[in-house]
Amino acid sequence: MVEIVGGDYLLEALQQLGPIRNTGMGLTIPDWQELAAFANACGLALEPWEYRLIRRMCSAYLREFNAGKDPFCIPPVERASTG
Repeated sequence: MVEIVGGDYLLEALQQLGPIRNTGMGLTIPDWQELAAFANACGLALEPWEYRLIRRMCSAYLREFNAGKDPFCIPPVERASTG
């Protein structure tokens, strides 16, 4: 598993926000407006790069969530790390 140093607050924000949404037409990630409203409601003073990173983490979560539907998919924690 990847060790994260100094980014715990971003993971906590991701968990509180929830990384995916069911729109009734399929799964998607939170849109920019929802992310901005969440940060404002929680009193988070995020920099633009932090918003982008949270969205990228949501996209990665959704991508792996969908990949996990394949019974032959290797879980991310079992994949060889590249560095």
